[in-house]
Amino acid sequence: MNLVRSIATIGGYTMGSRIFGFVREILMARFLGASIVADAFVLALKFPSMFRKILAEGAFNAAFVPMISGILATKGKEEARHFAEEILMILLVILFVLVGAVEIFMPEILSIIAHGFSKTPERFELAVQFTRITFPFIFFMSLTALYSGILNSLDKFAAVASSPMIGNIVIIAIVYLMTSFGLCTHGYAFSFGVLACGIVQFLWVLIPTFKNHIVLRLSRPRLTPRVKKFFKLLVPALAGSGVVQISLLLDLLIATFLPAGGVSFIHYADRLVQLPISVLGTAVGTALLPLLSKQIRAQDYQKAEQSQNLALEYALLLTFPAMIGLILLAKPLIHVLFEHGHFSSYATEQTSYVLMALATGLPAYILIKVFSSTFFARENTFVPFIAAAIGIVTNLILALCLVRSYGHIGIGIATAVSSWINVGFLVYKLWQHKQFYLNDRIKRFIPRMLVASFFTSIVILILRSLVEPLLQGSRSDKMLALLYLVGGGIISFITIAQLAGALNFIEAKKKFKKTKFGEE
Repeated sequence: MNLVRSIATIGGYTMGSRIFGFVREILMARFLGASIVADAFVLALKFPSMFRKILAEGAFNAAFVPMISGILATKGKEEARHFAEEILMILLVILFVLVGAVEIFMPEILSIIAHGFSKTPERFELAVQFTRITFPFIFFMSLTALYSGILNSLDKFAAVASSPMIGNIVIIAIVYLMTSFGLCTHGYAFSFGVLACGIVQFLWVLIPTFKNHIVLRLSRPRLTPRVKKFFKLLVPALAGSGVVQISLLLDLLIATFLPAGGVSFIHYADRLVQLPISVLGTAVGTALLPLLSKQIRAQDYQKAEQSQNLALEYALLLTFPAMIGLILLAKPLIHVLFEHGHFSSYATEQTSYVLMALATGLPAYILIKVFSSTFFARENTFVPFIAAAIGIVTNLILALCLVRSYGHIGIGIATAVSSWINVGFLVYKLWQHKQFYLNDRIKRFIPRMLVASFFTSIVILILRSLVEPLLQGSRSDKMLALLYLVGGGIISFITIAQLAGALNFIEAKKKFKKTKFGEE
């Protein structure tokens, strides 16, 4: 297994998850639109998802994966299993208390988080009911994160990467089954689907750990030295790894004061931005962290620098054209994917504006994953915490300033700007500690990638003018137009990048097939 192949494996499964996620979002747009029910469900989805992305994925992985990877490398699988058991018991206690407390005090919590919903009591009451159904999702997803960390440390990525895809399929199936048999309305069906998604994803990663002969046994919770070290790393990582999610939660809080539909506009735009973030960010972060942890533990710093540069190169290669595509094709994407059923042309227009604003920060969202992994691999979660804090404060100030003049669009701008500030701080601290080094290869790559992106944007604009009549036609014409735009943009970038020297197919194929970890 090598870094490029690991990224490809994880990215491929994550792409499948995003495809089914889009099917879910299209169903949501069709059945819920941008209504008070949609706003309520978005809150019910975002609230546990925020905990999942910060705690169950970001911070947990940042603290757990480097430790268990180091134990595996130095003491073997049995000792790693004992460490995982120690974390499991503490995690179960925390989760039972957390879920129980939130379920009991849900109205009081949402009155703070979604204070703006109080102006429309029906929307607030639906939000409370939906969130009480969805919040136990965090219990199962936190356990999923534990077992996923074990599998990732063993370089077993397939089950972990495919579990979100299975979860999205479950949500779609639950919505169709519950509404087809008249068991509940669409809002409740989506909420029960989220809960079922968490349960199935947990089982999906639990079984492969058994197949790899790691069965965690229940015992009395103990604060061993290793557990104390884990929480010492975990606490600052709660903010350091979850900057985008914390920013989005703040955005959601501010958005609840907007007129009905404002929360939904941000949600639908975020779904499109999350496609490249999830596919590439998850793939790079998941593959890079255990690799860097092992290389740094072995004091092979030269290979660690090479791994970081390779991850940076592939992140930039994919995010810049994706950013250009989302900005230039924002309205056609929203129009074709979401504008039907209860989703109006006005909703399309407003959502596309938010999408363009959020997309300007797309490379930053991925670079945060790359540079944070370098710190986490060194068991340094404090610097990402400071970077996150700076980003969150910046996001909050900008959002409050811009929301009055630009509404939901201002919230998207604030999120993008604060993410770039976060990246700048991480790079500065890496440079200060002499851990940021651009080799000659990436120095040649960056200007060539920018040239390829520039000419690709011209091609996309030409394509958009040519297919405009199709976008005004039937449903099949619109889908065909979108296929031309997206497919033409991808082919154009690949061709231009190859000509500009930013992409080398022969070298990429060689890396994918033969190169082993750290030998790039």
